[in-house]
Amino acid sequence: MINFRKGYEPNNPKDDLVKKLQKILDLVYNEDSEYYPGSFHPETDLAEVTDAIFQILFNQNNESVHLIIDKNPNNSLDMTIDKIE
Repeated sequence: MINFRKGYEPNNPKDDLVKKLQKILDLVYNEDSEYYPGSFHPETDLAEVTDAIFQILFNQNNESVHLIIDKNPNNSLDMTIDKIE
C-alpha cells in the first residue's frame, strides 16, 4: 500500500505551474540579468556567446538555452536568446 501526504499528489501540475510562474517573476523583477528570452545582442563575438551560455546555464541554473546566431557582412555576429528552460 502506498500512502501520500495529505494534499500531495505525484506529478502535481500545480507544482510545475508554480515553478514556471516563479521563473517569470524572477525574470520581470531581475533587472540585472542581461540574458533573457527575446534579448537581442548585436555585433557580438565568440567570447560573448560563450559568456552568455555560461551565465544562463550555470549562474542562472537553467537546463538549456536556445540561441540564434546570425553572421553579418562584416563578420560580426548577432545573437538572439530564443528560449531558456
